[in-house]
Amino acid sequence: MFQPLKLTSFVLKAGGLPIPVNRIYRLFSCCNGKIRDLKNMKHYLVQILVLLLPCGIILANRQVSPRSSKAAVVGTNVTLVCNISGVNLTIWMFNNIDQISQGLSIFTSNQYGLEVRNDRTQMALTVIIADEEDEGLYSCQNKGNLVMEFDLTMEVPPILQLEFGDSIYSSKRKLNVTFTEEAAVQCIARGSKPLVFLRWEVDGRDAVGEVKTNHSREDERITISTLRYIPNVGDETLACITGGQQAVPSETVRANINVMYAPKCSLLISNETTNEFRLFCRCEANPPPNNYGIYVNDSLQSTEREVFISSQSPAVVFCNASNIIGADTTDPVELGEFHVDQPLSGGIIVLIVCLLILPILTIAVVIIIRQRRKAKKQKDINRHNAATIDATSNIPLPKEQNEGNIEDKNDPSNLSSQKAEPSEQNKENTEDMSDPSKVPLMDPSSQRDVPSEQDKDNFQDLTNPGEGPGIDKEKWKEEDGGDDDEDV
Repeated sequence: MFQPLKLTSFVLKAGGLPIPVNRIYRLFSCCNGKIRDLKNMKHYLVQILVLLLPCGIILANRQVSPRSSKAAVVGTNVTLVCNISGVNLTIWMFNNIDQISQGLSIFTSNQYGLEVRNDRTQMALTVIIADEEDEGLYSCQNKGNLVMEFDLTMEVPPILQLEFGDSIYSSKRKLNVTFTEEAAVQCIARGSKPLVFLRWEVDGRDAVGEVKTNHSREDERITISTLRYIPNVGDETLACITGGQQAVPSETVRANINVMYAPKCSLLISNETTNEFRLFCRCEANPPPNNYGIYVNDSLQSTEREVFISSQSPAVVFCNASNIIGADTTDPVELGEFHVDQPLSGGIIVLIVCLLILPILTIAVVIIIRQRRKAKKQKDINRHNAATIDATSNIPLPKEQNEGNIEDKNDPSNLSSQKAEPSEQNKENTEDMSDPSKVPLMDPSSQRDVPSEQDKDNFQDLTNPGEGPGIDKEKWKEEDGGDDDEDV
C-alpha cells in the first residue's frame, strides 16, 4: 500500500534532513488533519505539497553542520567529539536512523561510551573495539539542530606474501635468481579494506622492471602485483610495500635475494724465483667455481688455482673455471724467458725494503756508539778529578803534631806567647841578617830545589791515580776494569 508519510520521510533523508516519520505525521496533522482521509492520487499529491511547505520552513531555519571523514583500524577504539551547549539535549545518531544516546543515556549495547569534556562544552562518543559493522555516518544533534557529522570508515590491514615460481617465499631462505636472466616475483595482498596498491624496491630503490597489478572483486579483497626484472650483481634485498590506506600504515614484505652468476676469471703471473713463474687463476663467481684448469701450451698443467712453471723456455698459458651457471676462459698469454710485465714478488719486495732500512740503522748505531764513548770519557775525567782531590785532602798528619796543635789552639796563653816571644833560632837568624859579614855565601847550583823522596812519591801518586794515598788499588782496578768491559 502506498504510504505518503514514509515516502516523504525517505525524500527528506535523501536530501540530508533526518526527520522521523512520526514527526512528519505530526506536522501533517498540524497543517490539515482532513487531508489524511483523501483516497486518490490527486489528493496524495496535494498532501505532499502541503507537507513540503513546513519542510521548506525547517530547511530555511536549519543550520549548516560541518562534516568530516575519519578512518580507523578494525579492532581499535574510535572517539568522535561534538561541541554542545547542553548535555541533556544532545543526541547521537547512527546512519540517521538508529539513535545511540540522549544526554548521557545510551540506548544500544555496551559497545559505546560517552564522556563530557571542557566544562560540559564537548561530548565525546567512543566506539569500543570498532569493527566493520560500525562503519557509517554518525551525527550529533543539540537542541534539535544538527551540530556535526562524522563519516567513519573502517580499514582492514592486508596479509602479504611473496611467491617465486611455484613456491611461497619463507624468511628462512633466499630467493635464488640468475644474473642477466629475467625473474618474475609476485606479491599478493589478501583481505585488505579498502584494496591496497603495491610497489617494489630493490636495495631501498625503486625497482626497474615491468610491474603488472591485478585487483579482484571488492568482496574478495585480493591485490596481486607481478615484478619482472633482470637482477644485477650485488642486489641483496627485494621488497613489496603496500599503500592506499589512511589509518593502516604501510606494510612491507622483504626477501633476501641471491644473485648467481658465471665465473669471471683473470690469470695472474709473477716471478717468484729466477727460474720459474707462478700462475694463479683468480675468478669471481656465485656460487664459487668448482672446476679449475691451468693450461700451458694447450696442455692441462693443473686443476688447482695455482701452479709453478719453468721460465727457461717460452710458453703460452691461460686458465678457465666453471660453476652451475656457466664457465669462463682467460685470453692466452705468451711468456718468454723473462716476463716484463710481471709484478714484483714478495722476496724482491722484502729485499728492497731491507736495502732501504739498512743505512738508516747503520747511522743510528754509529751515533749511539759515539754518544756512549763521549759519556764514558767525561765520566773518566770526573772520576780522575775526584780521585786527585781525595788524594790531596786525605794525607794524614803526625799524631803528636796534631795533638800539639790542638792543645796550642785551646790554650790562649800559648798563642799569645808564640806571637810575643820569637824562638832562639829566629833571634840568631835576625842577628845574622843584620850583620852582612855573617851571611853565608850560597852556591848557585845549590839554589835549585831538589825534590825530596816524599815529593817523588806524591808525584807518582798524582800521575797514577790508582796509587794515591787513601785509595784502594784493588777497588780502583775493579771500577776501571768494569768501565772497560762496558766499552767493549
